[in-house]
Amino acid sequence: MNENIGGLMQQLLGVGAGAVPEAAREEFHQVAQQASPESLSQGIAAAFNSEQTPSFGSMVAHMFGQANPDQKTGIVNRLIGGMGPSAAALLSQLGLSGLAGQANAVTPNLTTDQAAQLSTGQVQQIATQAQSVNPGIVGTMSNFYAQHPVLVKTLGAVALSMVLGRIGRGR
Repeated sequence: MNENIGGLMQQLLGVGAGAVPEAAREEFHQVAQQASPESLSQGIAAAFNSEQTPSFGSMVAHMFGQANPDQKTGIVNRLIGGMGPSAAALLSQLGLSGLAGQANAVTPNLTTDQAAQLSTGQVQQIATQAQSVNPGIVGTMSNFYAQHPVLVKTLGAVALSMVLGRIGRGR
């Protein structure tokens, strides 16, 4: 497996800022499914925290845009839950005052329909604010995405290489 990881990392690094080929995305997904959730989560956190990748908010928003309705709901509810009392104020600030009453620090409970109303730009703002209020949200979201590697494979080559590097070290 380590040979596969090394070869895939070289392929991804060769892509640079270009688009990741679908075959490489699928190979990443296969490797990610076989990895331990801990090493996958650590790799995702490393990508989220790296200065070589887009911001945490940007990557979360990108994966939100690729998610199915249930995954979108999970993403948003984890972000809102990690914000505590400031969640309602942010939702109101984003023009989502109808959703603000649904968000509370104890039980985030936006419905699938409510989460679907959010744009990727709004999710980026929520994720950025969540990270500034609670830096631990990066770990929470990394654990969530480790359970949904199909979303992780949509990230760029540098982020995928970082995740693979952690998976490789975990073996």
